[in-house]
Amino acid sequence: MNLRRWTPLTFLAPDRYVDRDDWWRTFDFDAWSRSVYEWTADAWNGFRDFAQQPRACVETGRGDCEDYALVALASAVARERPAVGIAFCWELPYPWPTHVIAFDDDFVYSSGDIVETSVDEWVRASRYSFAVRRRLRSAV
Repeated sequence: MNLRRWTPLTFLAPDRYVDRDDWWRTFDFDAWSRSVYEWTADAWNGFRDFAQQPRACVETGRGDCEDYALVALASAVARERPAVGIAFCWELPYPWPTHVIAFDDDFVYSSGDIVETSVDEWVRASRYSFAVRRRLRSAV
């Protein structure tokens, strides 16, 4: 198991997974989300799930929810969005999270969808029971 890329660690230490190079300042996240990104499940989801590096997800145009969330985080940090973070969403009765989203003060970023709402409102309108959030320490 490649622990460095293990998906649960993206929640425990999200700052370690966000690319911060200048390339992200010119990246058109909205256009990529609308016309390039294709949700693609990992071969194995759940306990043995591994996250891609954000740039790898952009280059292939494919990834699952945590891959998209990490791209959203990198883009939001580069655009200096306020209160950027990641949230793991539970769909009861499953004992583990079944979805990962990114968020900032104004938007939720969920597998290709950019919704102007709060995490609480997004969860209420979704099939998920609750979301556990973690903000990036380095975000504005």
